[in-house]
Amino acid sequence: MECENGINLANGMPNAKMFPFEEISVMYTSGINVKLTGNDLTWSLQYGPSQGQLPLLKKVREFQEYWHKPKYNDWDILFTSGSMDGCNKVFEMILEIGDPVMVQVPTYDGILNALAPQMPEFIEIKQDEDGIIPGNIVKVCEIRQRAGKPIPKILYVNPTGANPTGTVLTNIRRKEIYELAEMYNFIILEDDPYRFVHFVDENPTTFLELDTNGRVIRLDSFSKIISSGLRLGIVTAHKEFIKKLTIHMETTNIHPSSLSQMLIFKLLTTWELPRLQQHFDDIKKFYHQRRDIMLSLIEEHLTGLVEWNVPKGGMFIWIKVNNMKDVMELVQKKCISQRIFVLSGHAFNYDRLKAEQHIRLCYSYASPEEIDKVLGFFSYTLFASPTD
Repeated sequence: MECENGINLANGMPNAKMFPFEEISVMYTSGINVKLTGNDLTWSLQYGPSQGQLPLLKKVREFQEYWHKPKYNDWDILFTSGSMDGCNKVFEMILEIGDPVMVQVPTYDGILNALAPQMPEFIEIKQDEDGIIPGNIVKVCEIRQRAGKPIPKILYVNPTGANPTGTVLTNIRRKEIYELAEMYNFIILEDDPYRFVHFVDENPTTFLELDTNGRVIRLDSFSKIISSGLRLGIVTAHKEFIKKLTIHMETTNIHPSSLSQMLIFKLLTTWELPRLQQHFDDIKKFYHQRRDIMLSLIEEHLTGLVEWNVPKGGMFIWIKVNNMKDVMELVQKKCISQRIFVLSGHAFNYDRLKAEQHIRLCYSYASPEEIDKVLGFFSYTLFASPTD
């Protein structure tokens, strides 16, 4: 195979002439049709660089600069097979077996699963309606310092539209937490897939925007804004960390999907920032409306039976069932017997045997009629159930 600087007899790449594809055609909702042929098609179907395809790297670097304006120059990005892949790799690279790690709780169950092989000392950082509480971080670090124990290397935080609570961490708290990271010398792992799915008036400041010395590792995802099936995530961090993460990618995934990268590249090139911003606005409006539909139905069916906060972002409402010490039987038996599927709060706690009163309800996909049916079932069941 000829390459730009010579003839390549090194890489074990299959010959693209043997790929059984002549063309890939994609129609965007905007009416624009993109056809992948020739070099673009080969690019989409062939092995690629572990860090990511260069044209898309350049484009996304521009977007990260626009959205986050990092305050230091030595940052870079790498593409992963979804942001969960990036998160898992970060844990594998930074944590030793048994290391302490601070985690926002309740938290996304995928994070708990990713941490499990490291068998960490799991330190809960609890949240209220405004996200995780900085004072809880101070307490953890001061107690550990007095006891001569190591400060956790990582704080994992899901700052915007948190899964499962729907909280949005306030800008004041973000600044306080970054200052604590500098004071106690820990890394902030900013997992932010719902960055553009929030319902507050202004875009929250990201930890990457606050970072001055490379102590923030930011995870972005195309799953909630373009397509979850493309499995393409972004890690933004200090260049030296990205270099090491690229080696990890080389020895595991090799690289994320070339076809997914090409489809995203063509979309971003076609739309540019104004059209992309309009898409984000449309996403916010769509999920905001769906959130309000579920909230109104919760008020109609479950007032007095459950407690809830109004989510400020994301796709979930986190309800607490009153007068029931544990929702496991309700979720695992009664709901499933009616072909109703929800997640109990057990899934979002490191100790999954602990009694849990919470249920996560997702408003992103089900129709209003289906949501009404589910909440009506909850109302009937909770009224009929004896109190604990």
